Amino acid sequence: MRLALISSMLLSDTNGGAEAYVEDAARALAERHDVVVLTGSAATLDDVTTIRLPALPILDRSRPPAVRVLWHALDQWLPSVHVALSHELKRFEPDVVVTHHPQGLSAAVFTAIAVRRLPHVHTAHDLNILCARTTMTRNGEFCGGRCAGCRVQRTLRSGAIKLDLSRLIGVSRYICQRHIQAGIVPAERAKPIRLGAKPGTARLRMVPEGELTLGFIGTLAPHKGVRTLLAAVEDSDLPWRLLVAGRGPLDEEVAAAAQRDPRIEPVGQVRGREKDRFFDRLDLVVIPSEWEEPATFVAAEAAVRGIPAVVSARGGLPETPESHAFRSGDAEELRRAVAWFVEEPERLESASGRLLAHRGEFEWSTHMSRVEDLLEEVASERGRSSR
Repeated sequence: MRLALISSMLLSDTNGGAEAYVEDAARALAERHDVVVLTGSAATLDDVTTIRLPALPILDRSRPPAVRVLWHALDQWLPSVHVALSHELKRFEPDVVVTHHPQGLSAAVFTAIAVRRLPHVHTAHDLNILCARTTMTRNGEFCGGRCAGCRVQRTLRSGAIKLDLSRLIGVSRYICQRHIQAGIVPAERAKPIRLGAKPGTARLRMVPEGELTLGFIGTLAPHKGVRTLLAAVEDSDLPWRLLVAGRGPLDEEVAAAAQRDPRIEPVGQVRGREKDRFFDRLDLVVIPSEWEEPATFVAAEAAVRGIPAVVSARGGLPETPESHAFRSGDAEELRRAVAWFVEEPERLESASGRLLAHRGEFEWSTHMSRVEDLLEEVASERGRSSR
């Protein structure tokens, strides 16, 4: 197949999960197909053809509100993007166009695809089509996208994407359902495909005789529930150790908590073998997000290693395999969710065993195989209709 992948940014621009996904997916698909990546980023992929599109500069959220409002206004429809993308799609003639984040490229991404009447699969990593902030969260609470800016964006982007959308891939059932309820896509054309992770060191988790080791990995920021997690450990005398991996605005707060409580251990940013060693130390992973988290690579990285999870009941997190959920922002409920695995030790061992028995389900290769199958299905449908 000839595949065109469209993403406003790449990994070097944001260090974000969606951007990492686009790069990994492009490389995986390029092993068997003719792939081009069309992006607003100045970065390029060494091993995949990359073409730059005109785009808005990355939004600096520290700028005054008026500047941010103007940025979002400009991001509704950019004629330059429509013209440039339409030209590139005409030149490349893909069998399927796969879109990711349009933020910074605007709804012109969708109008350009529709003009070319090309099969179109949109991968929804979050609620960008429905919410200008992408999160549908305000002050830690689900807001439903009721603010004026979100209503404008939802109207324009949903109208543009519905012009010709073959399928929507959601990173969770939650994300699919939000788009179905908003009328973006009918249920039969929305497909949840769970994220996958590269295999790592896997072993059976059991309640240890000494300290139970919990782990958090991600951006150290309030919306990730870091403060709630620190409080859950600090405000108890339970024999638990907490490993905190990552960097972010709460670096100093995590360091201060570690000074007060030796059970808390910051390990900084971990990658490659360091990340594998981090996960290998854990008995449970904790994902305490305080926003409508669509899904997370951490859940897949833990599952493929046999690590059960404690998650907040937000967004798609309760879909995490072998997880126990708690009310977000509630440190006491978080403690009880961890205790659920510990008070009857066979719960932790059984959950870990089930993950290990089905670990292939959580691997990146399985995820990409499912994506590829869907793309081939869409390409064949268009082929049949053109005959």
